[in-house]
Formats: sequence, C-alpha cells, structure tokens
Amino acid sequence: MENNPNLNSQPPENPSEKEKLQSDDTSQNNKKLRSIFQKTGNHLFDFFMLFLAVFCGFMAENLREQLSENQREKIFIKSILEDIKSDTLESNAILSSLKTRRIGIDNVMTELQSPEVMKNSNHLYRLWTESLGLDVFISNDRTIQQLKSSGELRLIRNKKVSDSIMQYDQVVKKYYTQSNLMYNALTNMTAYSRLFDFIELNKGRNIPVPLASQNKETLNQAYGHLNLWHRGLDGLIGWLDVVNKEAKDLLIVIKKNTTWIKSLDWVP
Repeated sequence: MENNPNLNSQPPENPSEKEKLQSDDTSQNNKKLRSIFQKTGNHLFDFFMLFLAVFCGFMAENLREQLSENQREKIFIKSILEDIKSDTLESNAILSSLKTRRIGIDNVMTELQSPEVMKNSNHLYRLWTESLGLDVFISNDRTIQQLKSSGELRLIRNKKVSDSIMQYDQVVKKYYTQSNLMYNALTNMTAYSRLFDFIELNKGRNIPVPLASQNKETLNQAYGHLNLWHRGLDGLIGWLDVVNKEAKDLLIVIKKNTTWIKSLDWVP
C-alpha cells in the first residue's frame, strides 16, 4: 500500500496569518520606538526649558547689575560735580583773601624799614595785626574719598574722567602739604610778641608808642620772619591756583566725556 505523502507533512501556513503576525510585531516595535522617542524628546525639552530659564535668569541678573552700576555711576558723577562746583567757589574766595593778606605783609615789611618805626609803632602794629591769620581752603572731597575707600572708582568707566578725578585729588593733597607748613609757621609768634608794647598800644590813646625792643637784631628777626611768611603765602597761592584750575578742567573733562551731563547749565 502506497503511503500518502500528505499524511506526514504539516499543513502549509496561511500567508495572511503570517503577514498579520509580522505586522503586529512591527506595530509593537513602532510603539516602543515612539515611546522611547517621546520620552527622550520630553527629557530634551525639559532640559532645554531648564537651561533657558537659567540662562534668562543669568542674563536678567547681569542686566540688572549693569543697570544698577550705570545708575550708581551717574549718581557719583553728579555728586562729584556738586563737590567740584563747591570747591571752585570756595577756592576763588580763599585766593582773594590770601592775596589781600600778601599785600598786607608787603605793607608790614615796608613799614618795618621806616626809620620812624622805632619811636612810633602804632601803624606797624595795626598793619601786622590785620595780616595775622590764614584762610584755608578745605576741599569738599566726600565723593572722591568714598570712591577710593570703597573701590567703586571702577564704576567711572571713562578713563579720562577717572584719571582727571585722581589728578585733582593729588593736586589737593599737595596744597594741603603747603598749607600745613604755613600753619606751622603761623604758630611762631616770637617776633611779633617781642616787638610791640601791647599794653600801651591797646590803651587806645592816640599817642606814638615806641617798639618794645629797640634792638636791631630783634627788628631784623621780625623782618626775616615776615619774609619767610610772604614766600610761604606765594607758594600757597600758587598751589591753590593750580587746585582752582584743575577743578575747572575736571568739570570740562566730565562734560566732554559724559553726554548726559550736558543738561547741567552751570558746568562750564
């Protein structure tokens, strides 16, 4: 009996079922891939948003700090301008006073050379007494000193302006040195006190009062003291002239290099 070959063989697979299985597998794979891509995309988006938030915050902080520093720079500049304006007015007044005192010292030295002064010291006493004292200029340097001590001079971004501010500060210091020397000389009243008979002179009587000391050496010492005082006044006036000029130059530099400051009418 012949064997039927179809009895031992497996039935052939249905092509449609095979394709369906393959389609299901592909669909499952696609879903997995889409899920992976979606999760990855979500993570990337979250990371990007976080980065963007941090970056924007950083930029906002920098901008806020820059705006704050710009505003502080303007405040400092305006304050310096007010200080320099005050210094200019004050130095003009002190210069006028010092020049008047220098003329007075000239007159005292001339009177000391008069032969009549030994017997009549009244006029010399009046001239010398009127010339005593010293008007001193004190800079209104509150803003400059604050900038230096706090390290905020860096806020003045224009180098010409910051250099001019420091130059003005140095000139004022040199004036102070000369002024201190003059004060030390002023405290030496030996020649003045030895030369006059203060008791008789202050009685108010309109009579000639001789010098208290008829010693030629004492008279010579008094003249030498006045001569040094006169030279010291020359130096003081010279330095205060420089201070006055530097102050005006600083105002001009600030005006030329700071456009928004031109609205201030009193800046030369």
